Amino acid sequence: MTVQTLGNAILILLLIGWVGYRQLTWRPVVVSRMWRGPAVFAVVGAVLLVQQSHPATITALDLAVISGEIVLSLAIGAWMGAIARFRRLPEPVVAGKNPTDIAVYESRTGVLGLMLWVAVIAVRVVIDVLASQAGAHLVASTGIILLVFAANRAARTAVFAARLDRHAAVAA
Repeated sequence: MTVQTLGNAILILLLIGWVGYRQLTWRPVVVSRMWRGPAVFAVVGAVLLVQQSHPATITALDLAVISGEIVLSLAIGAWMGAIARFRRLPEPVVAGKNPTDIAVYESRTGVLGLMLWVAVIAVRVVIDVLASQAGAHLVASTGIILLVFAANRAARTAVFAARLDRHAAVAA
């Protein structure tokens, strides 16, 4: 086992725990804050990808597998956003350190959201193993893991934001 493989396994376990906890608990919703996570993960993933890869090592198989993985991650993220439950807070609350981040609603996706998240990770691991055996080694990089994670969270946030806007319009 290489250091990168061990690091990726630890990263995956941390992401499962962090996202799993967030799926099961009611959390105040501030859409602008929800975009920060996917943005940070995408930037860090892209930087790591550039540092870890060389132009000569990127194959058509790498690009095909990565594209498929990102599309799948986007689809499951959108599904997670679609199943989210909302409830109005008794009083608006400041969510975080910025006093302008006011939450009026809270949300969670529950057990189905957690199951979808575990499915993303399971599919990611299976694709990683199969693609690596077929010669697509870029797929196993930490940068790709973070980009897939960012895609999932971005799609979830986009659907979430659209639903929350409709929900707020109906409630008004």
